[in-house]
Amino acid sequence: MSRIERAVIEPVGSDLVALAQCHALDATIFPHTSLPPVFASDPLAPAIWIARVEAGGPVVGFVGTRAQQDVLEIVGLAVDPAHRRAGIGRALVRAAARSARARGLDRIALHVSTGNQAAIELYTREGFRKAELLPGFYASRRFPDEGNAYVMIREID
Repeated sequence: MSRIERAVIEPVGSDLVALAQCHALDATIFPHTSLPPVFASDPLAPAIWIARVEAGGPVVGFVGTRAQQDVLEIVGLAVDPAHRRAGIGRALVRAAARSARARGLDRIALHVSTGNQAAIELYTREGFRKAELLPGFYASRRFPDEGNAYVMIREID
């Protein structure tokens, strides 16, 4: 397992190679795509931030978001298993929070499998609270805990 003191966190922008790397990582982590379409002119359009170990290096993590009304929804967050527990997920959540604040949004929301304890702990440490239990939200054959999920919310201060 790699330990990283600092990762390069940046918007994916128009970097098609980085976007392809995000989709490849997404396919290895999730049973369905979690990335939103990103090429739109709307200021509330979806946005993706990526993590690299070094500038210009391969993508080792991403967070995909979309804004709806006054909420920034995190629709997907993934970190390459070789780079987990090194602060990359935290850095990506914080990049999304900075974006929500800059866009004048009131809160951040996400869904997380009730069986994904590491993610729940990360989100809780970053100020999210469990707001709702969604029984059977995910396909039960691909997720633990019968596919149950939490809606987690963080207010933007």
